[in-house]
Amino acid sequence: MNLVLEKLPQGFLMAGNQAPMDLFDARGLLLLTRGQLVTEWIRERLTRSEVYTLKSEKKPFANIKPFSKDLYWDIIGSIWSIYHDAELITPEQISQTMVIIEWIIKEINDKCIYIDTNSLRVNLASFKEHDYCTFVHSVNVAILSTLSARELGYKGQRLKYLTLGAILHDIGKIKVPYEILNKPGPLSKHEVSIIRQHPLEGEAMLRNTKVLPRILTTVRQHHERWSGSGYPDGLSGSGICLEAQIIAVADVYDALTADRPYRKALPPYHALEMILTMEKEFNPVVVRAFRKSLNLYPKDTLVTLNTGEIGMVAAVPTSFPTRPLVRLLIDCNGKYVDRETYIDLMCELTYFIIEASSGNYYLAGP
Repeated sequence: MNLVLEKLPQGFLMAGNQAPMDLFDARGLLLLTRGQLVTEWIRERLTRSEVYTLKSEKKPFANIKPFSKDLYWDIIGSIWSIYHDAELITPEQISQTMVIIEWIIKEINDKCIYIDTNSLRVNLASFKEHDYCTFVHSVNVAILSTLSARELGYKGQRLKYLTLGAILHDIGKIKVPYEILNKPGPLSKHEVSIIRQHPLEGEAMLRNTKVLPRILTTVRQHHERWSGSGYPDGLSGSGICLEAQIIAVADVYDALTADRPYRKALPPYHALEMILTMEKEFNPVVVRAFRKSLNLYPKDTLVTLNTGEIGMVAAVPTSFPTRPLVRLLIDCNGKYVDRETYIDLMCELTYFIIEASSGNYYLAGP
């Protein structure tokens, strides 16, 4: 269940009674705890202020469920077996992929899902094929892109083709040598030029499949940027197809939250905040849809703050989901907090979350 602040009518409190619920100001800061005696002074002060309580939204998180790990690995294994040694892509391979896309859409349809990225990263260590990580990344991007696209009104065949484009967006990396893809240090100019060929390689591999031209365009344009700073064609703004814009945001997010040979994964909240600040690189409408579909901290998620305090998420602002209202449970000295105490991260800007209870990121469905 997701909680939001709901304004209460003035004059509902009476001196001498106990507060019937926790009461907050407009910023989500606790004013009065449930059961606390309402004195005449408190009643007068609150009568002159706007007072709120926490109520459940109509859109609950009660149905949050993990994306089936078995299905997830079945999808990745199937995609890998179809494409890992491909030189050109055939119509038969596309038909097989469309079946897998049905699995993805069915799994995320009408519910909230999350992916346990920590356990997936551990499992990845057992795979030595240089392109296997590319397919893991492609499936993650497909899931993230599908959810963002639904926020933007995609459905039916249009949604399926978006998911297909997301799965195939990096297919051209099959042509990139292992030692370049996994180089632990900076790439040379020549190596960068090879990497930047993969959208064109992917487009070429798909030309004989009879897929819609829109999918070819999506694969070619997924590294273009809203500002015109991307590649291979330096397109900008609405000159980039919407599917490529959607995939671009998911692509960067998944890359930031995954380990790389040259750096450790960023925490999900840090990656999302980075994307929210990259105003010139991505379509702001697409970023808003992505942010809505990605709920990092559902209610009751245990979080550790940079101060060492531990708390539980009480409410999440839709405008900035990386900075929820947190109810403290354990203080910085490791002692239990016996009185209801809240920290509003939207107001206390020196506070931030450094760890969530399970290291998961949550993908919120409709």
